[in-house]
Formats: sequence, structure tokens, C-alpha cells
Amino acid sequence: MELRNKKVLVTGGAGFIGSHTVDALIKEGAEVLVVDNLVTGYEKNLNPRASFYRLNIADPKVESVFRKETPQLVYHFAFNVLVPKSVENPLLDMDGIVGSVNIFQNAKKYGVERIIFSSSGFLYGNTKNLPARETEPINPITPYVVSKHAVENYLKFFKSAYDLSYVIVRYAAGYGPRQVTGAMADYIRKLAAGQQAQIWGDGSKTRDYVYIDDIVHANLLALDLPSDYPDPVFNIGTGIETTLNDLYKKIATLLSKEAKPIYLPDRPGEQMRYALDYSKIKGALKWRPNFSLDDGLKKTVDSYKIGK
Repeated sequence: MELRNKKVLVTGGAGFIGSHTVDALIKEGAEVLVVDNLVTGYEKNLNPRASFYRLNIADPKVESVFRKETPQLVYHFAFNVLVPKSVENPLLDMDGIVGSVNIFQNAKKYGVERIIFSSSGFLYGNTKNLPARETEPINPITPYVVSKHAVENYLKFFKSAYDLSYVIVRYAAGYGPRQVTGAMADYIRKLAAGQQAQIWGDGSKTRDYVYIDDIVHANLLALDLPSDYPDPVFNIGTGIETTLNDLYKKIATLLSKEAKPIYLPDRPGEQMRYALDYSKIKGALKWRPNFSLDDGLKKTVDSYKIGK
């Protein structure tokens, strides 16, 4: 899609994936508006060329942004990203559900052409069918997953009832510069400081790591999907499993540190294995991951060293 002269609203645009997507949209010539409450996002991530509204997506004042700006496209990233915290307190994710419906209602009211929603590959739970395809049954093992799936279903309702176009992207474990939450960021931070990080369990859990540039590429390609495409839900991953132990060793090697993680008893609500099949988006939009884990990790660790 040609983005010059397009007005795009990005919720969570001060966060990790959101801020990188904002940068890419602006580079393509879009006029970008960011709505973020800066709870897990950071002001330093904001692109100076974007208009910024410090708001919770559940706030009724969000409507005034839609009324004033009338965006044509919406990228919806704003959500609680602290998954273990949602296991401890399932009410944390309620704000994300209410806020998402608030965004969708305003998108319908003010004529938004398409919404791209960032969902999660964690929806497939502890399936044995790996890499998981989009047809895999949803198996919610955390409140976070319950909430993401609820928002997906709200989007499907708005499409069927009001013909609001959407694309859902279910990410694998994204990583790269600016990431501050999650296991990988913790490993890098601790090892760089000469400490050892904690691993919950024995380190045999696997994750599918997809680099931020590949995620952003998929986010932009989602705009090119035909509006009549059936079931516009896509996995964004590599299909490759990496154990936490292997990840830890790779990071330690890049930082010239010894890998001696502190193992702790596993927590409830944990996904044991994780990998996403990306053949659907490869067929529909010619997307495929371009960065190997080794290449992406080097860029991520290098960016941490220079404080980006």
C-alpha cells in the first residue's frame, strides 16, 4: 500500500514493536499518530515526527483523537506485556480488552479502512503439533492468551457486523533493540552487568525467536492483503525452536561471559515448547524471516552495548 499522505494511528507506539513500526511507517511517508500511556512504553522511543497523545486506550478521550485526526489505518499494539504478572493477577488484562473495544468502536465510527492487531503465537498453548499452524486449536494457558483471543474475536465481530477490515498477526517471541521486557532482555542486561540471570525451570523450554525487522516487514505487508481475504490471521515466526539454555549460551558468548544461569522452580502457566509455521503469510504476502537468530542476537547485543 502506498503510505504517502496516509494517516496512521498506532496504539502502543512508544513500546518495542510499536515504536519500530512507527519508524517504518514514517519512513514510508505516512503521517503517524501515537497513543500510549507510557506504562511499558518509553518516551525516548517516540519518533519526533509522530504526533503523540499520552492516553490509556480505555480512556473515553481516545474518541477525541479519532475525531480530530480521522486516521485511515490503525495498528493496535497497546496491551499488557507482562505475562507472568497476568498469571498472578488476571485482572491486569481487562484494561486491554476494554481499550481494544474502545479503539474498534471509534475505528468503525470514524471510517478507519483497516486495523492490524498484534496477537500472539502463545494462543496455541502446549500443542505437540509444531511448528504450529493458524488452524491449531486455541489452548489458553494464561490470562494474557485469553485476553488476546477475546480481542481477536471482537475484531471478527466488527468485521461481520460493520465490515471493518482487519489483519491479525500472531507473533512468535520478538526481539531486538529497545526491548526491555522478557527473558532475552533480562539475560542480556544481567550478563552485560557481570551477573547471572534466572531461568525458570531447567532451561529446556523452547521459543521461536523472530527479529524485530522481520516483524515490522510483516506489519507493513499486512496493508497489502486484499480486503476479501478469508480468515486474515497470520503467524509471524521462523518455525525454529531454540532452548532457553542455548539462547543463554549464545548471549553469554557474545558478551564474553561465562554461562552459569540461576535455575528456579518453574512457574504456573508456562509454555514448554513454541514454534510457529509461517507458510500461510509466505503464500499470501511473500513474507519470510530474513534474520537468523545468530545475526539478530548480534545486532541486539551490539545495540545494548552502545545504549540504543
